[in-house]
Amino acid sequence: LAGWTIIEIILHPAVILWQIDATLCSSLNVSHTLDALLTKGRYDSRLRPDMGGPPVVVAVNMHIKSMGPVSETDQMYKMDVYFRQSWYDRRLKFNLSGLEEFSMSWLFLEKVWKPDTFFLNGKTSHLHRITSPNKFLRLRYDGYMVYSMRLTISASCKMHLKKFPMDSQLCLLLIGSYGYTSSDLLYEWKGNGVGLEPGIELSQYDLVNMSTKNKQLFNRGQDEYSTIEVSFLLRRNLGFFILQMYVPCTIIVCCSWVSFWINPDDVPGRVCLAVTTILSITTIGFGGRAALPKVNYATALDWFIILCFAFVFGVIVEYAVINFIEKVTADIKNMLKDRENKESSQEDKQIEDILDLKDESNMLMDVHSQLASSQPVPKILMTYELGSDSSDQEYEDEDSDEEDVCIDHLDIPHIDNKLK
Repeated sequence: LAGWTIIEIILHPAVILWQIDATLCSSLNVSHTLDALLTKGRYDSRLRPDMGGPPVVVAVNMHIKSMGPVSETDQMYKMDVYFRQSWYDRRLKFNLSGLEEFSMSWLFLEKVWKPDTFFLNGKTSHLHRITSPNKFLRLRYDGYMVYSMRLTISASCKMHLKKFPMDSQLCLLLIGSYGYTSSDLLYEWKGNGVGLEPGIELSQYDLVNMSTKNKQLFNRGQDEYSTIEVSFLLRRNLGFFILQMYVPCTIIVCCSWVSFWINPDDVPGRVCLAVTTILSITTIGFGGRAALPKVNYATALDWFIILCFAFVFGVIVEYAVINFIEKVTADIKNMLKDRENKESSQEDKQIEDILDLKDESNMLMDVHSQLASSQPVPKILMTYELGSDSSDQEYEDEDSDEEDVCIDHLDIPHIDNKLK
C-alpha cells in the first residue's frame, strides 16, 4: 500500500501536465477549426446558405417566461420569452474528434449569417443586455445552428370591446422575415412551437387557449413572404370591475331610492340626497374613464353606468314632478276657495239687499196706508203699474171735486225691480 502511494505521488504531476496539454491542444484545435471555417475565401456571412438553391428552412420555438400587462387603452400586450431559431448552414461543417458541437458567445454571431427575423405586429420589442447581451449560438458538426435570445416583446392586439368587461380577446403574434421572400426563407414551428412557464398568471386575464399556424404566406407589395403565427385567447377576469364599478354603483342607486320614504315637505333632505348620489355616480362611472379604453362605441360597462345614472337622475325628476303637482293642486284649491268665498259674500250681500228692500217696501206700505187714511191730496193722482199686462195710465179730471180724490194704487218702479 505504501508503494502504491509513493507511485501515485510521483505520477500525479505528470497526469496533471498531460491534462493541461490535452486541454490546450483541444482549445487550439477548436480555434484552428473556427478560423478555418470562417476564412474569407471559404465563408461569406452576407450570403444565405445554399444561395441560388432551395430556400433555407428556419425552425422557430418560444418559451414564455411571463406575460402581461395587457393594455386596452393602447391595444397591446407584452411578454418575456426565450426565442430560438435553428437552421442548417452546411458551409460550417467540421470534423473534430471528441467534439460534436460547441457553444459560442454573442461575439461570434457577428461573423455568421443569421435570418433577419422580426415581428410583424411588434411595437417596442427589445433584447435584454444585462449583464451582457442575452444571446448565444450553438454549432453542430453537420452545420446545424441554434440561435437563442431573451426578448421582451410588445405586440399590438386589435381588441373588440363591445362586451367589456365581460369580453374575450384573441391576440396574435406574427413572425417572418423582413427582407427575404418565400423563395429564400421559409419559417415553421419546431415541435409544439410555444411553451409556457409553469405557474404563469396574468392580472386581469386568464390564458384560455394557445394555438399556432405553420407556414403562412402573405403578400407585401408584389413579393410573397413566409410567416408563422401564434394566437393567445385571453378571457378577462371580472373581479376588479365587480369590486370597483358594479357594487359601488348598485349601492348608490339603492341609496337614491331612500328618498322615496322621506317626507316630500322635507325639501333640503331629498334634494341633498339626490344631488349627492348623482355626483357619486358621475365620479365613479364617468370620472374613471381615463383607465378604460377610448373607443367610439358604448361598451357593456358604459351601458350599465348610463342605466345607473338614469335611475339616480329619475329620483330627482320624480321629486320635481311631485313638487310641481302639489303646487298646482294647492293653487287650484286656493282659487276654488277664493271663488266660494266670493260667491258666498255676493249671496250675503244679495240677502242684505233683499232685506233692505223689504224694509223699504214695508215703509212704503205704511206711507200708502197713511195717505189713504189722511186728508185728500188735491190735484194729484198717480198710478204706476209695472210688470202687469195693462199699461194704461188714468188721470182724473182736474175740474172734479178736490175733496173726492181717491188713490187706488201707489207703486215705485225701481223698488219693484230690485225685489224681482
